Amino acid sequence: MSQTTDFNSYPLPPALTRRVVAYLNVFRLFISLILAIAFFTGLLIKPPYIENSALAAILLTSYFILAIFLAFESHRKSAQHYFLAQISIFVDVLFLSILLFIFGGLESGLGVLLIFASASAAILLPLRLALFFASLVVLAFIGESITGVLLRDDSGKHLIQAGLYGITTFITAILVNLLSFWLRDYRLIAEQQALDLTRLEQINELIIRRMRSGVLAVDNEGRIQLMNESAWFSLGRQSSRQKFLTDLSPELDGALEVWRANPSREIAPITLFASQAKVVPKFVSLPATASIHVLIFLEDNDVVAQRALELSASSLAKLSGSIAHEIRNPLAAVSHAAQLLAEAKDLPESDARLADIIHYQSRRMNDIVENILQLSRREKSRPDMLDLKDWLEEIVQEFKGSQLGRKIDLETDFQDDQMLVLFDRSHLHQAIWKLIDNALRHACSENESPKVRLGIERQPGTGYCVITVEDNGPGISDDHIANIFEPFYTTHKHGSGLGLYIARQLCEVNQAELTVDSTLGSGTRFHVRLALSLTEKDKETQVIQK
Repeated sequence: MSQTTDFNSYPLPPALTRRVVAYLNVFRLFISLILAIAFFTGLLIKPPYIENSALAAILLTSYFILAIFLAFESHRKSAQHYFLAQISIFVDVLFLSILLFIFGGLESGLGVLLIFASASAAILLPLRLALFFASLVVLAFIGESITGVLLRDDSGKHLIQAGLYGITTFITAILVNLLSFWLRDYRLIAEQQALDLTRLEQINELIIRRMRSGVLAVDNEGRIQLMNESAWFSLGRQSSRQKFLTDLSPELDGALEVWRANPSREIAPITLFASQAKVVPKFVSLPATASIHVLIFLEDNDVVAQRALELSASSLAKLSGSIAHEIRNPLAAVSHAAQLLAEAKDLPESDARLADIIHYQSRRMNDIVENILQLSRREKSRPDMLDLKDWLEEIVQEFKGSQLGRKIDLETDFQDDQMLVLFDRSHLHQAIWKLIDNALRHACSENESPKVRLGIERQPGTGYCVITVEDNGPGISDDHIANIFEPFYTTHKHGSGLGLYIARQLCEVNQAELTVDSTLGSGTRFHVRLALSLTEKDKETQVIQK
């Protein structure tokens, strides 16, 4: 049965023991070299009662060779440093004790090196082993004093001196060992506290990153030092590295200057033109000594209004659903009657035209009824794991197949790597379908044919990806872009004003975010920001930590 060593009784942990042993090896090499040089140059003189000088030379040379061997051995990866510490201290005590006898006892100063060796044992070894080596040192002191009385006719004061050295050795060993244990405990406490602080920082960073409110940190020169995802998205997804707030958002920088002039003044809501987000900025001043001078919180000004709108929309959806059911049957009768009327043989051309108008408007009204019914019976999200690339390719093929007789220029731009998300398949299908259909409806400029691009982009290090539906239409003006997600608001003469509203509702119920940005003359881009699945987040976290 193999016996394992309990390293909990050792004062220092393995990594620190390895470092201390390396320092002792360097010290041993230096001392053995100095003693050898002093002896061979005549600075270290042996007493006259020892006639054999070769013994001292052999001992000093052997001590130096062993010091080199122990230093080399400690650098091996497989070295057992606790065992190596015991061997090296035993070598120090043995050779220094013999040299103490040869070179004149305590008066030579070698006794100090023996006390140092005993203290080193107390640092590296358990108290029992440290006291054992301290006992060997004390025996060396007493033995050398007795030898001095017998061979050199020394007085009894040398015995008293040896006793004092012995007491000092024991006290030093005990105190140093206790001190080493205390240092280890403090080190463990410090490491645990550092680990706790690191975890708290990670949790705080995660909370800040996942906050729906935007957070920016700005120094006294207006340079952005920190920005979470919500603020980054609100400011148009621009890189904030080494950028000034005035370059990234002049309107927010202006609000900051107004607050600096009068901190007690309430700041009015502002619109961030990069994302058309309407926010209420709140500023918090930090101590001037900190690298971060001001914290800026971007509170969504539409949160309360959005909640009220959701409540009213829910009530409206239920009421509209009841009305839609009542409208559907007579609407079907009108549409069927118009179809039968258009099939009459002797129908005048003007009446046929009126029948087509009735039939077309009936279909349009039926689409509105279908959208209202969809709002009224919308169920809770049932998220499922989706691979966006493959799933969106299926949506594109399905959409193209459903548009028979309609020329569609729909291109895709998907990354090659896998992006997994948790989303209700039916909800995402409806949202993307409505966005593509809306883009094709508006994708027309004077000199170009309608063109729509569907793309996916991973946001590295954020745990999010973005689905973008982009058209080459005329764009949306600033007066209209803030209202396009409101129910029944439309800029198209044949639109119902419910498609984008339903798409945003479907995204929000799945914890996704639908936003828009547009440039007049260059088209419009709708962005659906989704959180990647846990598997993808863990992979990104591991890459960041590495």
